[in-house]
Amino acid sequence: MHTMKYILTAILCVNLLHAGVAQTRKNIEVTSGHAPVQEVDRQGLQVLIELDEKFVTKTWVQKLKEYGKVETEKGGYVIHGASIPEISSACTIYSALSTTKTGTKVFWAIDIGSGYIKEGESHYNTAKKKLYDFAVSAYVADINVQISAAEDALSSSVKNQEKLAKQGENLKSDTQKNVKEKADLEKKLVENAANLKTLESEEIKIESRLKETKATENTDEQQKLLKESMSITNNIEKNKQQKVSLENKLKDNESDRVKLESDTKTNASNQAAAKDEVAKMTKALEVVKDKLKAYQ
Repeated sequence: MHTMKYILTAILCVNLLHAGVAQTRKNIEVTSGHAPVQEVDRQGLQVLIELDEKFVTKTWVQKLKEYGKVETEKGGYVIHGASIPEISSACTIYSALSTTKTGTKVFWAIDIGSGYIKEGESHYNTAKKKLYDFAVSAYVADINVQISAAEDALSSSVKNQEKLAKQGENLKSDTQKNVKEKADLEKKLVENAANLKTLESEEIKIESRLKETKATENTDEQQKLLKESMSITNNIEKNKQQKVSLENKLKDNESDRVKLESDTKTNASNQAAAKDEVAKMTKALEVVKDKLKAYQ
């Protein structure tokens, strides 16, 4: 789930980066208009916001709640007994939203008792400014969402880079241990070979002495030499088993070395890619933050 979120936010940020988003303020135009609310055509004001309807609707409903209790009606929203600063403390708001090819149209009609606020009448400019200010706030809110997504993507990419760097350090440490292990095994094999040579030399001496004692019929000495011979034979066998074990460990060590070498190359490549990704995410964050400056 977190991986998918990171991928989506990363795609968003990279798209913003490559799109070369122009850091200009959106053209916001509030005009007179009409729309059906509660199956009655209402006269009021409207503004086109170039954003997703779901996002705009959520933001607009939150704004309407500042004026009173919002009731969902067929075709839109209604607030009875609405209080709008600088306009009226007891009016009725009728509002509707609709999707267009370029965004979401927000409409509101304000009935102040004597009729709807229309162009050229009192409070029209105030109602117009409030709708204009809402459009600005919607764009700002959308940019802040983009900034949050860009920050999440950057944070994830930085954590991934740090993780890869740690893996690189571990691989370096494991490689050093592998080199030392190989040296130790090779040293033990040399010692094993020298020990085998000594045992074989002793075995020859014992066999020679056995031949000599047989001629003297000294049974006690023969028994003693036979025991020594058996002990040397056992030690030679152990020595050979140890050699096989050491050689197998050396083979494993070589396999580990090859894998460590491959993993190190892969890690180095991944670290380079992660570094580039952090740079892209950093730039993408700068891009969306620059968009916000147009509204400040």
